Amino acid sequence: MPEEQAFCVLVKIMYDYKLRDLYKNNFEDLHCKFYQLEKLMQEQLPDLYNHFCDLNLEAHMYASQWFLTLFTAKFPLCMVFHIIDLLLCE
Repeated sequence: MPEEQAFCVLVKIMYDYKLRDLYKNNFEDLHCKFYQLEKLMQEQLPDLYNHFCDLNLEAHMYASQWFLTLFTAKFPLCMVFHIIDLLLCE
């Protein structure tokens, strides 16, 4: 893919999917996502939430990489391409 097209894809992801907001204003939106994740876990997965609390494990300790990379940080590059393709096809 040419550089200009790749940049356009980056801009689309950052603006249309609000990924840019995660990086703005001292990561305020990212911290909001952590809060939402913890509340969802507390409601939907209380045993796991309590286990994490017992370990003093907070969402920012494990989830920041997930949110900032659209959950692709630990996948092989070929799989990341498919994930991004699916995201952009919606």
